[in-house]
Amino acid sequence: MQSFSRVQLAATVFLFQLGSSPLFLLAGEARRDAWLSVLVGMLSGLLLLILVTLPIHRREPGKSLIEMLPAYFGKWLGGAVAAAYVLYFSYKSVRNVREFGDWMILYLLPQTPLYFIMLVLMLISAFAVYHGVEVFFRLAELLWPWIVLMYAILFGIIIFSHLFHPENLQPVMEHGLKPVLEAALPEVVSFPFGEMVLFLMFWKHSDRARETSRTTLFSFASAGLFLVFANMTLICVLGAMAGTSVIPLLEVTSLLKFAERLDPFVLLMLFIGVYMKQTAYYLGASLALSQLTGMNRKLAIVPIGALIYFGSLAFRSYMQQVRFGFKYNLNYHFPIFQIAIPLVLLTVMLIRSPKPATTGE
Repeated sequence: MQSFSRVQLAATVFLFQLGSSPLFLLAGEARRDAWLSVLVGMLSGLLLLILVTLPIHRREPGKSLIEMLPAYFGKWLGGAVAAAYVLYFSYKSVRNVREFGDWMILYLLPQTPLYFIMLVLMLISAFAVYHGVEVFFRLAELLWPWIVLMYAILFGIIIFSHLFHPENLQPVMEHGLKPVLEAALPEVVSFPFGEMVLFLMFWKHSDRARETSRTTLFSFASAGLFLVFANMTLICVLGAMAGTSVIPLLEVTSLLKFAERLDPFVLLMLFIGVYMKQTAYYLGASLALSQLTGMNRKLAIVPIGALIYFGSLAFRSYMQQVRFGFKYNLNYHFPIFQIAIPLVLLTVMLIRSPKPATTGE
């Protein structure tokens, strides 16, 4: 069986949580308090991880989510729920593919056909998915230090520039706690902090099962705090404008007169972030289909890849994709796939077997 190390797990969790999020202002509805909403979302996601997602893994450390569902829900119900997760993981990948294509046309390749940009991304992702969990996690380990270094350099330039104004963060909670909570719950919890349910497809491959929980929690918290810092930085530079910009970090770099060629640098980080998250979901969906149907894992990438690619072409425009995502992600994906089903699964596990499997964690 393919496996990954503790360092590779930490790298993958970190990059998965980041995705392309540092380029944007999360919880923009909270305006200058958006960073507080991200902090609340991160803490809520951490609680979900500690109380629900990781306990599920600890009770069945040798099984993936798709293998657990029929075992605890029965063949037919469990199979139906597992099939729903195949579609859920695929849809999350669809959103990343389409967003990347739209952003590339908007900022870098306006004359390139959308279908071609997305096809290239899909083919690059399919290569990693074909080689499996071990290669994907090894890729994350390779990219991790470079991504951290690039963000450190970029944010360092911003902080020491004339554009950085910490007073833009004040007054804190001018309109009270309610706007902060409304922006965080459920939006920021759902994206990006509630998405760790995907790792129930991967954790069983860890070669250090005893350290899976600690490694995951540390990396999750580190990524969350970095996103809080990124949000604070964007607000310090753009103020109220941060919530109205399509890609705020790109707008910030355009204001740096002495660093006018940073746009491709930012778009490279955007590509890597989208690629890692989209490929993680593509891999999770392919594994899920393979385990559900008995199909060879390498063959499963073909129908899943076709579903993701043609699904990304189904949206008529970028705004339609965004509206659809906010409507269904918040109303269905978050409460059903990230909380309700895992919570019911954990409850059934507790009833059937009060004591977890021994992992040493």
